[in-house]
Amino acid sequence: ALTTASLQLSLGLPDQALDTLTLLATPADSPASILSTLHRVEILIDLKKTTQARELLTTLTTLTTLTAIPPTLRPLASFLNGLLLLSEGKFSPAELIFTQLLAQPQSHTLPRLHLITIAKADAQAALGNTPQATSSLLTFIASNPQSPFLEPCFTRIIAWLPEKILTPDHPTLTQLTEWLPQTPPPRFGYLYVDAPYAALESPTDPSDITDLSIFSLHTLAIGLHRIGTAPTLQQANHLLARIPLIAPTHLLAPRSLLTLARWKMQAGHPQQAFDIFDSLRLTATSPTTRGQASFTNAQIAFQNGQKNLAANLFLEASSLLTGQNQASALLNSSLTRLSENPSATTTLIQSKNPQLTTQLTASLNATLSLEKALLTQPPTAASTALTTFLTDHPTHPRTAEARLALTESALRSTPPDLTLARTQLEALPTSQPPLPPTHTPRLLIAQLRLLILSGQKEPATTLAKSIIQDYPASPTFTQASLILGKLLFESGDYNQARSILENLAATQPGTPLSQAALLLAARSAALGATDQSRLEAISLFQKAIAIDAPLRSLARLEQARLNIDLSLLPAAITSLRQTYQSTPPDDPARLPTGLMLAEAIYASGETTPRTLEEALRIYDDLLTLTSKNPAQSFRIQYLRGLVLEKLPDPKNPSKTRLDEALAAYFAVLDRPTTPPPPEWESFERCGFRALALLENSSRWPAAISIASQIASFKGPRSAEAAARAVELRLKHMIYEDPPPSP
Repeated sequence: ALTTASLQLSLGLPDQALDTLTLLATPADSPASILSTLHRVEILIDLKKTTQARELLTTLTTLTTLTAIPPTLRPLASFLNGLLLLSEGKFSPAELIFTQLLAQPQSHTLPRLHLITIAKADAQAALGNTPQATSSLLTFIASNPQSPFLEPCFTRIIAWLPEKILTPDHPTLTQLTEWLPQTPPPRFGYLYVDAPYAALESPTDPSDITDLSIFSLHTLAIGLHRIGTAPTLQQANHLLARIPLIAPTHLLAPRSLLTLARWKMQAGHPQQAFDIFDSLRLTATSPTTRGQASFTNAQIAFQNGQKNLAANLFLEASSLLTGQNQASALLNSSLTRLSENPSATTTLIQSKNPQLTTQLTASLNATLSLEKALLTQPPTAASTALTTFLTDHPTHPRTAEARLALTESALRSTPPDLTLARTQLEALPTSQPPLPPTHTPRLLIAQLRLLILSGQKEPATTLAKSIIQDYPASPTFTQASLILGKLLFESGDYNQARSILENLAATQPGTPLSQAALLLAARSAALGATDQSRLEAISLFQKAIAIDAPLRSLARLEQARLNIDLSLLPAAITSLRQTYQSTPPDDPARLPTGLMLAEAIYASGETTPRTLEEALRIYDDLLTLTSKNPAQSFRIQYLRGLVLEKLPDPKNPSKTRLDEALAAYFAVLDRPTTPPPPEWESFERCGFRALALLENSSRWPAAISIASQIASFKGPRSAEAAARAVELRLKHMIYEDPPPSP
């Protein structure tokens, strides 16, 4: 039975081993039963089933006296009790037991004596004395360089090293240096030893390459990497790269390459990391190591936009890994395909992964269904997909996240579905499991948007300020700051809005968000109460223009508008002229830029009349862009007419081009009265401007005719035009012709 249990343990079948040992449970006081019970306790401790192990050990000591336990088994019983005390957090009693056991080394087998030493170091570290724990292990290793437990010793030494080592003369690193192998690596492979480090590696016999030297090499590399200076980082890379070169079959060879590749990624060298992982995929003997390499390479490929390669590598990893790791790889493969093509199927193929349980496969499929819903566009379609997910999987672990996403989709829909959003927010507090704390900022932003869309601006302002205060280092801070800036701007609190927005822009320099914040801050300054504030607005607009982002054109236009309003016409003209000349004809910004440039030129025309020719050329150019938009054409013809009124006639410079101005106005007025004009303001402005020119020229019949024509369209100023026609007839005694004879 003992032999069978041992074989079962070696095959990784601890539960079967426990069942086999249970066969020896009776009689309870027999040596075989006591030995089997202790073995069961030992297995339960290894399985971290501390409570069951304690119950079993307590049962043993209750049924038998200590003296009834064979003397050869008493040290084992004490050792197991010490391990249980350690697991139960009773570190001081555990250390005392291990110290007493070490005082009688003749009572233990050599492997158990080594394990007791390691356990005592664990107790010391748990009590906060990691330097003493590390020192005791280093002393033990020096005395037992061929111990079969070097791996757990060095694992602990690494764990107990400070996360930030200040200098290379740390006592642990100094001791490790003495155990390094002296054989230099060959001049090929992943890395070779550069000149500065060649002196550290004088040639010696290859027999110096021992387990101790390899473990020391690995641990020293990690320690040097934690110092973090350029020389120690380079040396750490060299030391770690030596292991697969001088000991390619050692268990640390693939681990070292995994660590080295991860360091390359941290240092910003993803291609070097990818190459190392790729080598591990092809050469490592352990399926787990190859699976880890495939998984990490898949991550690198995904980050580089190579989604098809990433999906295949994740799939490869799923065939090499087991349990939850396999499920994670398989899920990532499907998610990668999904991100590349959101309409792709979300069904996993069970036959290719027979070791996955039906329950786990169903869980993966549900998760994929959620991910597909999260990628769905537009928001209305996403709302439908998320609602379906919640209906089909009401107990899914990510139900709360789905409700939050549904809330966000409802708020983004056109028009926003405030009822749906409010319903989901009200259901979130009772969701099980609850929403993870990492999603709380998103939840607050959703609540904030709902308040704004519901017209509750005061509560929204209060919540936005609270978010800014509670999440200063979160992306939520930027969203809440921009929203708060808008709310303050809309409420007329321009100074406070400007302060919030300028601070936000400073935290996100050079980004589109910074540009949006600067633009709104400039608007706030432009609406400030002082001339100084308005001048500062020009500087803020300039900062927004300096950022190459979508709002640059709008910032230029608004800056020019402010310059015009402040009578800073030269600055406005220079900026607008450069923008207009560099804007393609099919760019939507060309029309508003041209209109504003021509307006600025016209405003300066009295002092520099020659520039009016440029304004006329701009209007002529813009007419070609508005041939299919009568409302815009009306406005441009009106503005053309104003320019022509000021321009000298080339044939007679003492006169202006009034006839051409009238032609521009008549181009708008010369149309049927039905249907009505698409836009009244520019249309009637053309009419009344033509009327004024005709009156100024004493062309009374034509003036009366145009006034009557304006009135006939029945527009907003038709009564004014009709009254003006009557007034002109009476004043100048021009009467309508009598009606024809019947």
